[in-house]
Amino acid sequence: MKRKLLLVAGFFTVQLAAQASSLPDYPFIFQTGTAQVEVSPDTAVMDITVASRGADAAKTLGVVNAGVAEVFQLLGKAKIAQADTQASEIMRTLDYSNREKRDAPPTYVINRNLRVWVRDLAAWSPLVSELAAMKNITRLDTDFRTSAYDTLVADLELKAARDAETKAARIAKSFNRKIASVMAISEVPFQSLERAMIRSSNEGFAPPPFIPPTEPASAVRAPASIALEKSVNVLFKLE
Repeated sequence: MKRKLLLVAGFFTVQLAAQASSLPDYPFIFQTGTAQVEVSPDTAVMDITVASRGADAAKTLGVVNAGVAEVFQLLGKAKIAQADTQASEIMRTLDYSNREKRDAPPTYVINRNLRVWVRDLAAWSPLVSELAAMKNITRLDTDFRTSAYDTLVADLELKAARDAETKAARIAKSFNRKIASVMAISEVPFQSLERAMIRSSNEGFAPPPFIPPTEPASAVRAPASIALEKSVNVLFKLE
């Protein structure tokens, strides 16, 4: 019995040592910095799916192709360049559910996906309104972007790093310590530190309450601005 207790104690000692070894062997502080900016979008990327289902594969594909042709007509009307349209993806699946007889043929489900770049946002609102009225469109998503994305994100990364440094220096000062140097920086959380820390930085966070608009708008409008955010995780060594 004594030997068993020693083995169990040894096992836990090894486990604790393994966990402890993942932490730095110097005084440190870990902090997350964030930065955000709102900019006006200048591009809309639309994902459109034209779909149909039926017992005859050829007829079902014909319905889908007719729908895609109608989409192309609307894109031409909106003066969308051919180079700004991707329409090469076709998916066909078989649906065996809802068959009255066991040996009955399956239902063919055919989808064709399109991705469209709208570089003139004034054309987006009338285009999406006409597409939404089409019968066989099952998905109509829009992602608003800015052509200055790379430059803005690079600036946000620097601001997020400074934000982490400011927070860390403020906390260190409350303990009469100073930051000596940066030991690690990453956009993804440090897993070893996450395991060692019990409390999450998002604990107790509650989203703001939903406030409905005072006047419902019938017209579809592009957003006036979009938010870009960047976060970095930084490990600082203390003096």
